[in-house]
Amino acid sequence: MKRARLAVPALLVALALALSSCAGVLSVIEDRLPPPHEVEGGFSFDYYAPSARQITLAGNFNNWGGTEGGGRYDPVIDPMSDPDGDGIWSIVVPLPPGRYQYKFVIDGGLRWERDPNNPDVAYEGGFENSVVLVPPSISYDPERVTGTVISGEDTAVESSVQAVEVSFALDMPDAGEVSVAGAFNDWDANTDPMVLGDDGLWRATLDIRPGTYEYKFVVDGTWIEDPLNPEFVEDPYGGKNSILTVE
Repeated sequence: MKRARLAVPALLVALALALSSCAGVLSVIEDRLPPPHEVEGGFSFDYYAPSARQITLAGNFNNWGGTEGGGRYDPVIDPMSDPDGDGIWSIVVPLPPGRYQYKFVIDGGLRWERDPNNPDVAYEGGFENSVVLVPPSISYDPERVTGTVISGEDTAVESSVQAVEVSFALDMPDAGEVSVAGAFNDWDANTDPMVLGDDGLWRATLDIRPGTYEYKFVVDGTWIEDPLNPEFVEDPYGGKNSILTVE
């Protein structure tokens, strides 16, 4: 009888070890996947989700799967596939050079997940997203994207859409240094310094392509929202990002 009573705990221990081993294998599979990288024909995105029925890739290169600007999620935009049923979903996208934010959309929008194999993140709309940088040295022929492309001097993206001249102003005459930073300049506080006028207003005029952007003013190292702009979203740090729409 004592042996019978000991058999149940032993069985539970064996089962727990088996489950732990299985979870460890799954973790290894997920962890071994590479971040987005160039392959023949474009950049490859991979995501491990063995129980998923459908996964798509959404980012600022495809209007976030159709949701940008209040649209509805479209599951036919950039669908990923798992042809061999090993739980690894993949897609190759011929992105042009630029810096992009993205997420994986699971089962029709039930979950939007960051890339667990990519440590690079950025924020848009108050959400933390994964980031991929496509360099100018790509060997494939890129296709034009339908969303907002964030690019720098070394990753300039050709586009038929003309930039629009946008003026910023901030009334802080006692400040020593002011700049404007947002999604249109990769949130770089040093890229677009503002100039103090005789009227006490700090001003900057930038050429920005059509789209919707979040931004802030950087005043003597402190990030603040635009006090004259009523449009904003919550940022991840308990503050606010002002919203700019360029048409």
